Amino acid sequence: MKRVIIAIAVFATALLAGVNYADAQGVSKSGSYVPREGEVKFTILQSTKDRAIHKVLNSPFTRHKYSHFKPIDLDAAKPSHEYFGIGVSMTDATCWLLSQMDIESRHKFLKHVFTKRGLNMSIIRLNCGASDYATELYNYNDHKGDVEMKHFSVARDEAYMIPIIKQVFDYCPYTYVFSSVWSVPGWMKSSGEMCGGSLLDKYMPAFANYWAAYVKAYAERGIKIDAVTVQNEPLTDQMGACPATLISTKQEIELAGTLMPQAFKAQGIDTKIWIHDHNYDAFERVNEILADKNVKHNIDAVAWHPYKGKPEMMQKVSKENPNVKMHLTERGPNITKRATQDEKWWSDYIFGALNNGCASYCSWNLLLDPDGKPNVGRHPCGGLYTYDYENSKLTESVQVGVFKHFSPYVKRGAKILSIEQPDENMIAIAFQNPNGDYVICVTAADKPNKRQSLQIKYKDQYMLVSLPLNTWSMTTILIEK
Repeated sequence: MKRVIIAIAVFATALLAGVNYADAQGVSKSGSYVPREGEVKFTILQSTKDRAIHKVLNSPFTRHKYSHFKPIDLDAAKPSHEYFGIGVSMTDATCWLLSQMDIESRHKFLKHVFTKRGLNMSIIRLNCGASDYATELYNYNDHKGDVEMKHFSVARDEAYMIPIIKQVFDYCPYTYVFSSVWSVPGWMKSSGEMCGGSLLDKYMPAFANYWAAYVKAYAERGIKIDAVTVQNEPLTDQMGACPATLISTKQEIELAGTLMPQAFKAQGIDTKIWIHDHNYDAFERVNEILADKNVKHNIDAVAWHPYKGKPEMMQKVSKENPNVKMHLTERGPNITKRATQDEKWWSDYIFGALNNGCASYCSWNLLLDPDGKPNVGRHPCGGLYTYDYENSKLTESVQVGVFKHFSPYVKRGAKILSIEQPDENMIAIAFQNPNGDYVICVTAADKPNKRQSLQIKYKDQYMLVSLPLNTWSMTTILIEK
């Protein structure tokens, strides 16, 4: 018998405190309704601002339609694009904090994040040299003019970063690894420094060789870099306040279309190349880069950030380049905006990216301290999890709660389906797993003193799910046929 999993997650305002290592798969071993012969068997799991995930009862599917509620129609849903997974950035800052944990605590935490019975993350993003979330400014070759990278070395990363990254594979052997560079050595840039400035044309071959040397060095240490983004946020130098590099459209075309493929080939590297790695609102720049035939031949995907623009803007790229893959490569909590970055807010970002063409969603730092450190930059980012070293306490962000209600149930290779949104107060996303299972998530903000309901249509039958009053709620419905 095939399993159909429908996950309905309804959110509004909450910050989840503490880390619950409960078995995500084990919560749903018995049904919320005992079906008679011929009826649909299902289980409903729910969480609210007052309760963690728990099983709830619900009335069964029926042939009768609840006409007041627009259904999420599984029977009519069509595949849009393929789902690849959920990920997180293993920055230098994150790896250093993880190295400060005792071995048993680190084991439990990484197991929770990277196993199917936990958060089921299967993608990690690395930093090639220092990002703004690092313990110090650093790169891998400060020997000016060393275009051939004879002095290139990742020895610094061997202290804690490489060992921590390798531990991830103990929990998820099929982890997909991609990396981004914030700044190459200053001698390649107009500023002469890692912070700020633009890439000099004469050092574009050195830039490509720097990437090839990094990929090769990590491979020699047992970590395959599956993909790289040419440059993190190439349209800003962050006013010189942290590692950053301006790269023009023309330069990125030359790097992605010619220089990096040549450098990779010379080293026997099959690492994929992703372009852009910046905001939605620069979609015209992406189309200009993809218009180059060499780029189109040599790149694998477009990487996006959601800090400016709307996710629908990605469709302007998909329309002109229907076969190009896309990934959301960075968005995590902000410690100054925790009151506004609630469950609905995060669902709009996460589901918005996936609904509009992204195959994956990658959060920012996996782990930071309560003040958003280590940090050598100017941004007030928080970790997906917060680690209070003095008290040995882990706290999960609201973003984790959103991931929990679909990531454990959706498999790599699932199809993201095109569906109609059920209500103006909700955002929905639907998946169909490779084995035919369905996963549907719906988010809705709290509407005080008003009952909200959701209707699912499946096999010409209908089920009404009434949501809890005066709270955000997340609901997961598992259906077995």
